[in-house]
Amino acid sequence: MSTRLKAVLPLTLSIGLLAFLASELALNFTFHWVTVQDGVFGKYGLPQSLHLVLPALFVSWGLFFLLGADNAALGKTITAAFTGALFAGIAMFFGPMFADSPDFWGLALWIGITAAGLIVLATVVEDDRFAPAPAFACYASVFFWWIATGLDNFVPDGKGPHTAAAITSAITDKPLAAGTGAFGGLLSMSWTAVVLSIFVSLVVGSLFGLLSVKLAGLFGRVGAAKPAEPNIAAPA
Repeated sequence: MSTRLKAVLPLTLSIGLLAFLASELALNFTFHWVTVQDGVFGKYGLPQSLHLVLPALFVSWGLFFLLGADNAALGKTITAAFTGALFAGIAMFFGPMFADSPDFWGLALWIGITAAGLIVLATVVEDDRFAPAPAFACYASVFFWWIATGLDNFVPDGKGPHTAAAITSAITDKPLAAGTGAFGGLLSMSWTAVVLSIFVSLVVGSLFGLLSVKLAGLFGRVGAAKPAEPNIAAPA
């Protein structure tokens, strides 16, 4: 077991370090650095229309390793991010045209259509970069963030007012209106911004995956270069 632990130590250190840095980057980007105004909800800022979504970042990081953890895997992961986000966006656009909130059958219909579309795409294009399973993971990431941010385009005014004064008022309203995103609307954003934010986050996650492999290789070379401890034999 000690041999196996030594073998994975460089990658363990690399992922641990980069996971810390990725979390710092994504959370500070969204809630402090790129905001309409900082300190709106307690000490959290009101994010702009582009979020770095930490869960999505880890989804694509994991997909990168699942798909081979090499340069080809990077291309496959980014392709999955694009197709998943695109087909989810199609469902978010057409679904509300068929049934308004609070009826979900229109969304369900277009989720079914676009999910089937991912399967058809994988069948007609003879390229494993379009395999449906990774795209489904990215597709689900879009819907996760759409629900968290208020279901804009399905729920009226789901994208939120995006001003500090309105958010402060919304947080104090009881009960909160349907379509209010998490933290009293702090995370509310347009459905197009959801698609873009998740796609960007998935790409960033895949790049962190590649970086974690490169950094693990560096750690491994540094460890291998260390001189072995001298073997001092006991005197006869």
